[in-house]
Amino acid sequence: MVPIFDAHCDVLSKLWELPELDFYRADERLHVSYPEMVKGNVGIQVMACYVPKYVPYGRRFQAVLEMLDVFYERVASGKIRAIRSRADLDACVLKEEKGAILFVEGAHALEESFVQLRTWHRLGVRGMTLTWNYSNAVASGCHEPHPGGLTSFGRTVVEEMNRLGMIIDVSHVAEPGFWDTLELSKMPVIASHSNVKRLCDHPRNLTDDQIKALIANGGVMGLTFVDFFVTAEKRTVWIDDLLRHLDHVCALGGVDHVGFGSDFDGITETFGDLTRAGDYHNLVEALLKRYKEADVQKFVRENWLRVFRNVLQ
Repeated sequence: MVPIFDAHCDVLSKLWELPELDFYRADERLHVSYPEMVKGNVGIQVMACYVPKYVPYGRRFQAVLEMLDVFYERVASGKIRAIRSRADLDACVLKEEKGAILFVEGAHALEESFVQLRTWHRLGVRGMTLTWNYSNAVASGCHEPHPGGLTSFGRTVVEEMNRLGMIIDVSHVAEPGFWDTLELSKMPVIASHSNVKRLCDHPRNLTDDQIKALIANGGVMGLTFVDFFVTAEKRTVWIDDLLRHLDHVCALGGVDHVGFGSDFDGITETFGDLTRAGDYHNLVEALLKRYKEADVQKFVRENWLRVFRNVLQ
């Protein structure tokens, strides 16, 4: 089976907050580490820089720089390739190396500055989630009671990300901003870590109409391992529960437009049979019992590769 491409984790934020952690040593506090990536056959991992809410305005750009420094000093040290271009991505796949792609999660960290966006890009950031759960200068987050769409500043951010070859991520974005983004973007858009709203009515999940629009856009939706995005029931969640969401997306025509974005290290509760990156083999085994191998390869890697190759320069 091909190596896994996981479109979202928060390991950089955890390494930033806990400097004693070592990415290259197994540690139960890390869902994603080099040993876990090896064990789970994870080949490419998107690593998000998420700035917590307690970091004040004026300090957020510095926090992202510190997380990028964590990446280059403590993660991208030879065994993990920093993927900055389409050529890097193809080389990583061809040579069967392990690679990481840098994102920023939430444009609140942008602090309304295109200088900062372009600086992130020069330092290797290749995607951004437009919001976290709440509003910022770009758009409304999904937890706002009366959300709006993209602001005028947000529209120029989308245009600049298109120009730079940065992936636009609409997970966490309120529905009006989702529709504005898909209408405006000239490149495919992703939802890196969102599930199906029809199966679990949570604000972070996507409606059937949104899923169909993402498919028509040529984008990809990453099913996530957040237990309360899978079911509203208060119980242990299992891989089979997540596969109901995959079945639903595929029934909407999304076989070529769905993958996985675990949200590992950004969650506290995990599935009973999928507790960290090293358990990805359990997911692959379950997929192979249910789907053709060619489709499983699309879900675990090929769909993501297509959209990232399309956008990265």
